[in-house]
Amino acid sequence: MTKRILTFIFLILISAVAAFSQTTEQQITKIRAIYGETNTRIDEGLKDKSSGFHYAAWTVGGKGDGQPWAAVGTIETRDDIWFEGGDPGAGEEEDRVIIRKIVSSYKGAADLHSRTEYFFDEEGALIFIFASSDVDSENGKMIERRFYYSKGKLIRITRGGKNADANFSAKDLEESRKESSGAEQMRKQYTELLGN
Repeated sequence: MTKRILTFIFLILISAVAAFSQTTEQQITKIRAIYGETNTRIDEGLKDKSSGFHYAAWTVGGKGDGQPWAAVGTIETRDDIWFEGGDPGAGEEEDRVIIRKIVSSYKGAADLHSRTEYFFDEEGALIFIFASSDVDSENGKMIERRFYYSKGKLIRITRGGKNADANFSAKDLEESRKESSGAEQMRKQYTELLGN
């Protein structure tokens, strides 16, 4: 009888754990839904000027600032930021700035380009990074990498159309650390700037 009770309790515990833990695919599906909704809201805001997020941009170099380098040409870096909140007098919660998307791009000499998109959830936590670059390319093609995060933890890297969900290489972990650290630094910097 006690074996049956213990077996029954064990099965209940396994069922409870399975119900509360999401598979990687379920987490990826949720992340894709969030960045899809974010992009849709940005697009709608561009059309009607009222339903999107607040928008800001910072540019250094390029045509605006004009920092030509004699031998290499013009360099431009640009960050586009979409955010919620920052509405003074609207109440404490509405006044809090929450960054939802940052697009950081670099255009440099010899047609070197990179573009990185950072997506954040409703709480401001990093969930997705899409990085493209031709800087490291040997064959002239853009190199694309996708990083998916859940609760601050890397759950998937996609490179060259291939997914890695576990047993990440040291290179994968270093790239993820570098990208997520840059995202967090920008999120903090722009939250502070836009909150004042």
